[in-house]
Amino acid sequence: MILAWTGAVLVMAGALACYAAAPHQKLLARPGRSRAPVGALLLVLGTALLLQWAGPATALFIACTLAMLVWSVVPLAAAWARRPRSSP
Repeated sequence: MILAWTGAVLVMAGALACYAAAPHQKLLARPGRSRAPVGALLLVLGTALLLQWAGPATALFIACTLAMLVWSVVPLAAAWARRPRSSP
């Protein structure tokens, strides 16, 4: 079970690092191209750990689902956090 949780955390951290490397991301003030290789490496390592815990198809589907979760929620949360505040 430790492999599953560690793999899931690594996949989500890799997806977050890949998102932070995108030029139009709203999470950080400046995108960093050096985050993309680190993100890819974390995605691969997380998927490898998931492969040790589950079958190949299941591990890949889990990794893809977690990455899509991060890439769907984080941009919306970052845009919401940086929205202009209206004064009452």
